[in-house]
Amino acid sequence: MMGITTNIRRAVTNDVPHIMALAEIEYNLFDQPTAFSPDICEKYIHMMMLDPDGMLMVIEDRSRIPFGYLTGGIDFVDLSSEPTAVAQHWFVHNPNQQYGKKNYGLELLSAFEGWAKQKKCSKLSVGIRMNLGQKRSYDRTFDSIGYKPNYVYYSKEIK
Repeated sequence: MMGITTNIRRAVTNDVPHIMALAEIEYNLFDQPTAFSPDICEKYIHMMMLDPDGMLMVIEDRSRIPFGYLTGGIDFVDLSSEPTAVAQHWFVHNPNQQYGKKNYGLELLSAFEGWAKQKKCSKLSVGIRMNLGQKRSYDRTFDSIGYKPNYVYYSKEIK
């Protein structure tokens, strides 16, 4: 059996429609108070592509079509003089394991970590979104690759 050929790279303008489609799939995996907004999504994608302290990377298959992405940027969340890289949106669409059983999400995270080191970040934080009541299955995975819980975000609607 031939291996799957993939590549991780910085996103380019031609990727925008594919990233938007992936973002909509990701968005609809969670309980949402409003419908997905293509306009907001497109603005966010362009913002991440243009921000010198931001990163939007994709993982693509042999046809150069992205099937996953990660966005993030540099922040001074600890209010220290050393920046933290913060991974924000992080999604791989691999239905029925069409790209195999490889953990492409962790490959994206590793590539983001490399970018963060180039940017002289001293820490990397990863945000994970879950529906209410969902079991925290990520704890064991992140622990095994050296991540420890540090920030917890709670949210509420304030309409």
